[in-house]
Amino acid sequence: MKDSKCFDLLVIGGGITGCGIALDAATRGLSVALVEQSAFGSGTSSRSTKLIHGGLRYLAHGDVKLVMEVGRERAILHRNAPHLVLPEKMLLPIVRGGSFKRWSAYIGLAVYDRIARVISSERKTYLSKRQACAHEPLLPPAITKGAFRYAEYRTDDARLTIAVAKSAEKLGAELANYTAAESLLYDENDRICGARCSNVLSGKALEIRARTVVNAAGPWVDQVRQKDGKVSGKRLHHTKGVHLVVDRTAFPVREALYFDVFDGRMLFAIPRGHSTYFGTTDTNFLGDPSDVQVSADDVDYLLAAVRRMFPQVQLQRKDVRSSWAGIRPLIHEPGKGPSEISRKDEIFVSDRGLISIAGGKLTGFRKMAERTTDRVMQCLHELDGRPFNACTTAGITLDGGDFAPGSNRPASPQQLAGQLEKKGLSAFHAKQLVHNFGTHAEQIAQNARDTRDTIAPLTALLLSELRYALAHESLQRLEDFYVLHTGRLYFEIDSILPSLEQAAAVMAEQLNWDAQRTENEIQAVRTRVAAATTFETT
Repeated sequence: MKDSKCFDLLVIGGGITGCGIALDAATRGLSVALVEQSAFGSGTSSRSTKLIHGGLRYLAHGDVKLVMEVGRERAILHRNAPHLVLPEKMLLPIVRGGSFKRWSAYIGLAVYDRIARVISSERKTYLSKRQACAHEPLLPPAITKGAFRYAEYRTDDARLTIAVAKSAEKLGAELANYTAAESLLYDENDRICGARCSNVLSGKALEIRARTVVNAAGPWVDQVRQKDGKVSGKRLHHTKGVHLVVDRTAFPVREALYFDVFDGRMLFAIPRGHSTYFGTTDTNFLGDPSDVQVSADDVDYLLAAVRRMFPQVQLQRKDVRSSWAGIRPLIHEPGKGPSEISRKDEIFVSDRGLISIAGGKLTGFRKMAERTTDRVMQCLHELDGRPFNACTTAGITLDGGDFAPGSNRPASPQQLAGQLEKKGLSAFHAKQLVHNFGTHAEQIAQNARDTRDTIAPLTALLLSELRYALAHESLQRLEDFYVLHTGRLYFEIDSILPSLEQAAAVMAEQLNWDAQRTENEIQAVRTRVAAATTFETT
């Protein structure tokens, strides 16, 4: 980015919302800059339940409009990113004393099917007690009355954020990670006109000037608002959500489950490859959003919930293979507990013109971006009379999702994964590679094949993914590769330490790291692995 250039829009925050705004604005012909203080998607946007789902439970809270919107968004995201947004059948057990009764669940799912425009093949079906227990043998017959089976979608939230960021860049947006907005700039009329920024890795300073500025900093939204003046009116309410990962053999669910917990909450348990992950907690969080940890109490709560619902599954702390914790940046509602607060998004505009967007859900990021960019277009129309261009992102194929039936390209992610299997990848690694990188998986696999005569095949594949991320995905830190670009910290944690030295050597060569920087990067990965597998008592 050049200091002398004035953009139409500067976005502060490179999570899914900020990257979504950058993409939307770029499709409308705006010049866009985006800065992110860490890696793209490194905050809340990589620490969700990794579902593109309609939020069935929000119907009980009266959020019909929210359910309608995000329910319809599922189909759009599946169409635009078929490799990243995958259909996932969900089982909702009806149990004695549970949150859902048969008829309330039936009515809720019927309404859900209708307002979310669920296609016929994905609409609810009811299983009797006998059918439910046969379908999922882990269900306890003593309390199970039956179950509903319906469809949701599974994703990789970090990869989705990266795909949106890359798509925005292809349309001309300029995105900079590890670039923090230190202070805001104002013109002679005391109207916001940009930000003073610094690269947190190199220390280099730059000023980015823009006609409009959007604050999409997630859990840090109020901190950015404070740079603009005293925060007044509505404010954020942070809650913490924790997920645990175990081997699939230890918690052998056949398909995703949405089940009751003893305190009236509900949890997800979702199979993914060789693992099952489950969560989430929902507790108030008052600390630094940059330092959110999984505590022993969090672990014990989730393990106890699984053991109580599924007596056959006697999980203990030693069974936890990995974990993650994230912060939900919700809009504070006085008198409401963490699980009662609405997941709706809201836009705040300060007296000096800073546009802030907060709240919302991963599933609704595209509509959040649309509403925010609409506000930007209104501001630009008032400033210089430019026409208001409408949102077109519902028809934008995201990076890696350009499958093409009837052409010489793979017709679907499943077809591409099948082709990679025939060329020597295991079914697991073929599916995982396509899920992460979409149509780019073929070239990554080919590059791995070109080197596997000299190194082990799985190491060759990992290093090929690494080189691709360095060349095409703004990779700057070794830990980002294992956490965000591939998800190995959560779902292939055993692959990390054996590959660490070789991966660090590749990055050191590509990014000109000295020996001390290389050692620091290796140690940072070891620290992340330890944090994901050891838990302190609070």
